[in-house]
Amino acid sequence: MAEKENGSVFEGLLSVEGAKKFAAWYIDTTEKVAKQAIDFQASATQWAKETPLAAIFDAQIEYGKKFVERSASAARSLWRLE
Repeated sequence: MAEKENGSVFEGLLSVEGAKKFAAWYIDTTEKVAKQAIDFQASATQWAKETPLAAIFDAQIEYGKKFVERSASAARSLWRLE
């Protein structure tokens, strides 16, 4: 019985719909992790709020957010998930 269940799981991943589901899950997960990393970077650079470095850190965070959003959007478009 376990062999049949494992076989159907792998067969599902090898189908077009299975690949799309996996791609959607992967894109969503990596986007979430990337956003968490950017949020961590923002909290880790709070010490620089009143220094000249604040503008640099803010720019890095903003560009990072835009990069993640655009990359995830491009990946979804490529896989035709939207």
